[in-house]
Amino acid sequence: MAMSLPALANSQANADNLENIIVTGSYNAVAPAKITSSAIVMERDALLKLSSLSLVDALRQVPSLWVESQGGPGGLTSIVMRGAESNHTLVLVDGVQLNDPTNTRGGSVDLNHINIQSIKRIEIIRGAQSSVYGSDALAGVIHIITMEPGSDTQMSAFANIGSDDFYSYGAALSGSVNNIGYSLRAQKKDAGEPLKGSTAENSDVVAKLNWQNDSHQLDFSYRYFDGESTTYPEQSGGPEFALSDDLDSSDYRSQQAALNWQWQVMSNWLSRVSTSWFNREDDYQSPGIVPYNAVPANSAESDFTRTTVTWVNTLGDQESLWANVGLETKKEEGVSDGYLDFGFPFPTAFDLDRRIDSAFVNVNGVVAEKLLLQASVRHDDAEGFDADNSLQLGLRYQLNDNISLLLSRGEGFKLPSFFALGHSLVGNPDLQPETSVTLEAGIEWQSAQISASANYFDNEYRDLIDFDAELFTNVNRASVDISGVDGHVQWQSVDKEWQVNAQFNYSDVDAPNPLNGRPKITLGSSVGYSPAGALSYNLQALWVDERYATSLYSGEPQQLTLDSYVRLDANVQFQYDAHWLFSLQLNNITDSDYQNDIGFKANGPGVYAGVSYSM
Repeated sequence: MAMSLPALANSQANADNLENIIVTGSYNAVAPAKITSSAIVMERDALLKLSSLSLVDALRQVPSLWVESQGGPGGLTSIVMRGAESNHTLVLVDGVQLNDPTNTRGGSVDLNHINIQSIKRIEIIRGAQSSVYGSDALAGVIHIITMEPGSDTQMSAFANIGSDDFYSYGAALSGSVNNIGYSLRAQKKDAGEPLKGSTAENSDVVAKLNWQNDSHQLDFSYRYFDGESTTYPEQSGGPEFALSDDLDSSDYRSQQAALNWQWQVMSNWLSRVSTSWFNREDDYQSPGIVPYNAVPANSAESDFTRTTVTWVNTLGDQESLWANVGLETKKEEGVSDGYLDFGFPFPTAFDLDRRIDSAFVNVNGVVAEKLLLQASVRHDDAEGFDADNSLQLGLRYQLNDNISLLLSRGEGFKLPSFFALGHSLVGNPDLQPETSVTLEAGIEWQSAQISASANYFDNEYRDLIDFDAELFTNVNRASVDISGVDGHVQWQSVDKEWQVNAQFNYSDVDAPNPLNGRPKITLGSSVGYSPAGALSYNLQALWVDERYATSLYSGEPQQLTLDSYVRLDANVQFQYDAHWLFSLQLNNITDSDYQNDIGFKANGPGVYAGVSYSM
């Protein structure tokens, strides 16, 4: 059934009478009713109904998220969760953190670097989560889970072609041999050039193995991703206003691996040891913004590695009273070799590393079968910084069979990025961590035909890192308060042929200066129709409020207000038989004329055809 936004995980569980669990926002996998932060789960079928081509396009219909992109596929893409900075959201793929503190954006993750075809599900937890994840989870967590091994042998392949020379293709194999499950997926994507100068192509390989018996389980995953992209420089005025057609270019590669061992020591004691490794290399070249030298030509070749080892013990009965107790150690190493061109090459190299040792306790109790209480505290001791203690408190009350209430308060912190600390020109080694306190109150409704949610949030961000033009260095000074509401409504007919969705976001940002890329209101909706035959249809609409943007193309900073807009997209799928699936995707079908950034127009109408085969 086509969806423009995800229902909470328990809505799908009720619909299909299947047990669903959430692995994000908790130290152990739990049912959705066993967490007190608001959660969103998007399953694979729902994602591909929204877009079989781009994760960025699919996530625009998610409550509380605004995906900010600069033009076409090669432009910067970042996540804004409830009005926070893009680097305040922790992003995981198969449990491995992707935030890279060597980049100029303070560790924000470009979602164009994740291919949607490899995804099994996405879990989103809103609110500060440093009591679980430590540094970087100031605003929330997005966890992307790729396809898993299966018990039966399955093979599949897909291909897509479309406007502006777009194409993608890939294949997958999964199954099991004795007690060992395996999954291998590989794909290639070239996004074409829907906007002048904006290109991106990449390759992606994901491999997984698992093994289990009565008391032990082993899981291994590996992901390789590489690509290259071009775009007009940020704040250059883009194809419309830039005075030079010289382009930024980036050539990047990332790898990650994770190994998890889970041991059911006894009925009320589950022990898990996990280790992960992440490496990203990036060779970035920029001509700067000419001819005014507002941003000089620059380059950076960076290499970042993060290794993490975690030990978690889950004790007790998860139906009444249980606790999670454990330790974690993390090592981050970042090297960057770059320059700024002031008529001579000014070096901007840095070579930094840090270790973070952590201990945590999480206690959960169900009172009178309807009230869930949770408390978590985590102690993080990072080299070179004062130790941080993050506290989280929450409750969930099941008012009746349909309605549940939740209330949560979380604390977050984020260590300064290596770029902010070590850059030769603007770096400041005396920077301190950014912090947040988030408060959320929500109500959820679930019945056979309707699911709905509404949440009020009030978030405080302190000691934010900002650039001081007079001192010409990074400083801790900014304070931002953000409050608002978000939620969704989903209805489906008794025969499940029709589905109607709506989602809304409202964020009121109180900051010393207007913040770029923050629409105060976004509204989304869709209508899906899946009759008994092989065809299914989905029509999506998105309305985005005005938002600020800044450009330097004239040589001086100009902050302008970008117009609001409405965009329509459509998707048709035809299930020919048990093996063949054909799809047609239409993007921006009314040719809505708007700008993603000053001088960067939105991509025009696009037509994309796809086919997949599975057996």
